[in-house]
Amino acid sequence: MRDTMTWGKLLAISFVLFSSFFGAGNLMFPPLFGYLAGGNLNMATLGFCITGVGLPLMAVLAVAFTGSDDLTDVASPVNVAYAKILLFTTCLVIGPLFAIPRTAAFSYEIVVAPHLGAPSPLSLFCYSALYFLFSYYVAHNESKVINWLGKILTPALLLCLVLLFLRVFLGPSFTPQHPQGLYLTNPFLKGFQEGYNTMDMLAGLIFAGGTLSAIKKCGVTGRGQTLKAFVGAGLIAMLLLAAIYYGLAYAGAEAHRYLEGTFETGAPILVAIALEYLGHYGTLILSLIIILACLTTSIGLISSISHYFEILFQHKVSQKRLALAITAASLLISNFGLTSIVMGAIPVLCFLYPIVIALSLLHLCGFTGNKRVFRCTMWIVTVASVFEGLKAAHVEIPASVHQTLSIIPLYADGFGWLTIAIFGAVVGVLYDTYKKRHEQKENAS
Repeated sequence: MRDTMTWGKLLAISFVLFSSFFGAGNLMFPPLFGYLAGGNLNMATLGFCITGVGLPLMAVLAVAFTGSDDLTDVASPVNVAYAKILLFTTCLVIGPLFAIPRTAAFSYEIVVAPHLGAPSPLSLFCYSALYFLFSYYVAHNESKVINWLGKILTPALLLCLVLLFLRVFLGPSFTPQHPQGLYLTNPFLKGFQEGYNTMDMLAGLIFAGGTLSAIKKCGVTGRGQTLKAFVGAGLIAMLLLAAIYYGLAYAGAEAHRYLEGTFETGAPILVAIALEYLGHYGTLILSLIIILACLTTSIGLISSISHYFEILFQHKVSQKRLALAITAASLLISNFGLTSIVMGAIPVLCFLYPIVIALSLLHLCGFTGNKRVFRCTMWIVTVASVFEGLKAAHVEIPASVHQTLSIIPLYADGFGWLTIAIFGAVVGVLYDTYKKRHEQKENAS
């Protein structure tokens, strides 16, 4: 066994991590916020990259700090049952409930539906069935995941994107338009909030476990070298994501030159960009980009989630059977259509994101294993997150409760949970310090 990793294997693992992240949401949202941000493109992109790149990297590193491929360890300092429920819920959200079905529904609506004339539920079902049959074939075997994602699908995806971006950046000079909506008054905050929609921070927890397992299988055993390889793979993957986000957002902002109107998603903008810069071949290139991106995410999620579920269920059910169950559920939900999937995910994301951010910050701030700090922070953050989810679901909150919550700094901006998390962490540190001093006095006496 060796204690270092070759550059070739590190790049392969980085590509697997990148391609697992980069899917439907990553293609849908950057062109849209670029189109709306106009002259404030750079600030909006910075905000988007913090949540779409920085937070996923933070989640990946939080798992690395635990040193375990059992994802339950990320939240176990709060309570083992709490950790299992949280991670199980997160897996369902970025798995068969929303993220995986979204990849099939998105690729169908952009790549297939426009060529059918009159798309039908049957055509969506047939496409989804073929899509998930291929996803399962690749994902149910880990060696196939490394070979297909790291060596075939990801390089092909990057090649298609590079071709598109070269055409965009070498095109007419960029003339930014007037920013629209919140992108005029607060482009950074709006871009920051849009980054939630990628679901990448939630996915980071899941992908990190598979990445850690892959690093160990490469023969890296020492804790220091494992963490170093983990950081290296994470940084490469996130830098690729950031570069692609900017390229897509830039293309969206530049689309004002030949595109008018309002759009609910970035899909029509993507289609217009491809046709503008790649002509008759634009549809084919765009189709390749979307199918490759969606397939790589679907495959990565099925593989990673089934791997974690096998651990969660104490190996009583094999990973292959779990992968099959996840694939079947994703196939079923994908037939509800893209709009229903996207809208249904918003309240759940507003509930889960604050919890996962707070968990990751506690690990990165050096509190790994400190139950007192974790419990003082996470219990109140979880309660605050419930209200964030209810707000996003447009559930009416009693006026007295709303007035009380409005006192919390940043609550009106949707970040009251952050204030609560900081308060809980401070209380936890003070309580932990007091208890340790009290224990020392008792031992001394």
